[in-house]
Amino acid sequence: MATRTATLTSEQDLELKWTDANCPNLEWGFIEQEFEECLQNDGTYVATYETLEVPQGETFSMTYLCQDTRSVKTYTLTEGEYGIKPN
Repeated sequence: MATRTATLTSEQDLELKWTDANCPNLEWGFIEQEFEECLQNDGTYVATYETLEVPQGETFSMTYLCQDTRSVKTYTLTEGEYGIKPN
């Protein structure tokens, strides 16, 4: 996993969740729970989050029970970084 940061403009930004079209079964969000945790020395607010990294030459598979189809579903991800927060 890689740790990334994003600048927040309001307390509501900390509650944002996002998805990655290349990994539709996961949802990402910020690590910090309180807005005050994000305060930087320069007066800005920065939150952190972790992405999912699949190393070069490897794959990562997830199997789970799909609620919609009531059957087992498997996603296999190829090398790359997933869950990068869109701008």
